[in-house]
Amino acid sequence: MCEPITPVPQPPSFDILAEDLEEQAKDLVHHTEQAIARLVSSCTDIASADFETIILPLARIDNEVKARVQYLALFQAISPCPNIRKASSYAVNLVDQAYLNIFQNQSLFKLVNYVRENDVCVHVKSEEDVRLLDKFHWMFLENGMNLAGPSRDRFIWISRRLVELRVQFMETLGSDQGCLWKSEQQLAGVPLHRLSAGAGEDGQEGLYRIPLTRPIINLILAECQIPDTRREVYLRSSTRYKVNVDIFREIILLRDEAARLLGFRSFAAQKLTQQMLGSPDRVSEFLTHLQDALQPLAEKEIAELQGLANANDPIHLWDFDFYHTRMLQEQKHVDHEYISQWFPAKVTVQRMLELYGELFSLRFEKLEVSASSHIWHPDVDVVSVWDKQGSALVGYLYTDIFSRAGKYNHAANFNIYPSFLDADGQRPPIVTALVCNVSQAEPALLRHAEVVTIFHELGHGIHDLVGKSKYAMFHGHRTVADFTEAPSQLLEYWCWIPECLRRLSCHFSYVSPEYYSHWLSSEKQKDIIQPPMEIPLSLAQNLGATRQLNQGILTLRQVAFSMFDMRIHNPETHQDVEKMHISEVYGSLLESMTGLSGPGNGYNWGNGHATTSHFVWGQEASYYSYLYTRTLAADIWLSCFKESPLSQQAAMKYRRQILEHGGSKDEHKAVKDFLGRAPTSDAYLQDLGCKVLTTSI
Repeated sequence: MCEPITPVPQPPSFDILAEDLEEQAKDLVHHTEQAIARLVSSCTDIASADFETIILPLARIDNEVKARVQYLALFQAISPCPNIRKASSYAVNLVDQAYLNIFQNQSLFKLVNYVRENDVCVHVKSEEDVRLLDKFHWMFLENGMNLAGPSRDRFIWISRRLVELRVQFMETLGSDQGCLWKSEQQLAGVPLHRLSAGAGEDGQEGLYRIPLTRPIINLILAECQIPDTRREVYLRSSTRYKVNVDIFREIILLRDEAARLLGFRSFAAQKLTQQMLGSPDRVSEFLTHLQDALQPLAEKEIAELQGLANANDPIHLWDFDFYHTRMLQEQKHVDHEYISQWFPAKVTVQRMLELYGELFSLRFEKLEVSASSHIWHPDVDVVSVWDKQGSALVGYLYTDIFSRAGKYNHAANFNIYPSFLDADGQRPPIVTALVCNVSQAEPALLRHAEVVTIFHELGHGIHDLVGKSKYAMFHGHRTVADFTEAPSQLLEYWCWIPECLRRLSCHFSYVSPEYYSHWLSSEKQKDIIQPPMEIPLSLAQNLGATRQLNQGILTLRQVAFSMFDMRIHNPETHQDVEKMHISEVYGSLLESMTGLSGPGNGYNWGNGHATTSHFVWGQEASYYSYLYTRTLAADIWLSCFKESPLSQQAAMKYRRQILEHGGSKDEHKAVKDFLGRAPTSDAYLQDLGCKVLTTSI
C-alpha cells in the first residue's frame, strides 16, 4: 500500500490590491492587540508568571507579526504600481506602530520583568530561550518603560514620530531619482548599448538617457572618458532625494534626544550595548586601527593613480572609478566590459544557485509561474528549495534582478516569510527574495562587481533558507548588527577563485539562438571563432589577481562612512548635534579619509547620506559593522576554506555551526568555537595588502 503524498505548499500569491494591503495590516494590528490583551488578562497573579505562561505566548505573537509584516513591507520595494507601494508604506507604518505598542505596554512589561528576575533559571531550557527573554526585556527598556511622567510621554511621541519619518524616508528612496541626457561625444568610452537613446528634455534628438540608478552611475564613472560628464553624474547622484535631507536631520536629533531620555550618553551608546563591540569607544578604536594601517597604503595608491592620469592634479571622487578601471585594463589586463560577456545575468544566477546547492546540500527547482499570481512582475523567477539530505521542502527563493521604475534602487535580500517553530512544532516554508538592479540591456550582462554583489545578497538568502531557530526573532540574518554581514562577506571570496569563476560563467553566445545572433552581429571581424563557453583560465586568474587593487582607498571610504555614522550618532552633547552641518561632515570625512578631492569651496556639495537607507533603517549606529564583519569573514576564509573552497565538508560544518543558528546563539562564541580560537583582524588586513601584528577582535 502506497504512503499518502504530503501536498507541497504553494508559493505565496502577490496578486493584491492596495486596499487589500491596508486591510491585511489592519487585521494584523487588531489580531495583535487582541492577543496582547488576552495575554495580560490571563495572568491574574504576577507570582504565576513564568516563561511558559508569558514569554512563549509573547514569542508566538512576535512570530505572527514577523510572518505577516515582511510580506506587506516587500511591496514598498518591488511593486510596479505606485499606489501599491504607497499602500505598503501605510500598512508597514500601521503594523510598526502597533508593534511599538507591545513594548510600551506597562502591564506586560511588569510580567516580563518579573519572569526575567525570578524565573529564568527554573524554566528556561536553552540558550535561545535565554536570549529571547533578554531580548524582549531589552526591547521594553529601549522603549522607555523605565521612564515616567513627561519624560515617558515625550519618549513615546518620539518613538512614534521616528516610525513615521522612516516610512517617509524610504518612500522617497522608492521614487524616480531623475536622469541626465548626454550626447555620444559626452559619453565617449561608454558602451552605448547599455543606455536608451531618445530626445532630451529640451527636445534635442540623438541624446542618451542617463537614469540616476546605481548600475548606470557606476557604468558612467568607470567608463566615460569625459571628466565633465563624470563630474556631473557624480554630483547629481550625490544630490538626489533632497526632501530626505530634512527628514534625516530630524531623525538624528530625535534619536539622540530619546537615547538621553533613556539614560544613555548617545544613540550609539544605546545601540551598541546589544552588539559585539559593545561601545562607541571600542568602535572608535577599531576604526582608528584600520585607518592607521591603511593610510600609508592609500597614499601609495593615490600616487599610482596620479601617475596613470599623468598629472599632479588631485584625483577627484568622480575620477577614481575611471582610473581604477584603466589600471585594471592596462596594468592587470582585466577589461570588465569584455569579461562581462561570460556572465549573462539570468544564467549566472542559475549557476550561483548550483554552486550554493553543492556547498550547502540544497536543491533548487525552477517553477513555471510566468504571468501568474505567484510573482509580482514578469521578470521575476521563483525556485523551490529542498534539503538534499532530508528531501524536505525548505521554502521558496525569488529572484528579481533587473532595474525598473519605482523599484528599490540598490541590491538586497528581502525575507518574506521567516522560519520558526509554530505551536504544533512545525516549521512553515521560508520565503525570501533577491532584489537587484541590473541594467536590462540586450544581452543583459553582469560586470564582475555585480557578480560579487549578487553572490553576496544570495548569501543572505541562503542564510534565510537554512535558518532553524525556534523563534522568528533570531531567524537567518537576524543576528546582532555587527555579525549580520559576515556570512555573505565570507561567500564573496568564492567570486575571486578562478575555479569558481569558471563554474559561474557561460559566454552569452551559448545562451540562445538570439544571443548567438547578437554576438555575431557585434563582431566586426568575419569568420571569427566562437569564444569558449567558460571564461578562459587566464582571464579568471588575472581577475582574481586584482582583488587587492586600490583596497586602501576603497576600505578607507568605508571607514569614512563608519566615522560619519558614529559622528552623527555619538555627539558629546545634544547641542553638538543640533549645531552639526551633517552634509559637511559627510563630505569632509569622505575626502579626508580617501585622499580623493571633491569640487572644492568647502564640503557642502552633496547629501549622499540621504540617498541610502543605511543610516536610517538597517545600519544606524552600526555602519562600522560592514568592516568589522569583514575581519570575521576573512579569518574564517583563511582558516577553513582557502585551501579547499569547494569542500562540502567545510561548508556543511559552517552551515550547522553558524548559519542554522542565526541569532539564537552568542555570535562571538559561535565564531570562536568554529575557529577553535578567538578571531583576529590579521587575515583581513593582509587581504588588503597591509603588514600587521596580531590584533584580537
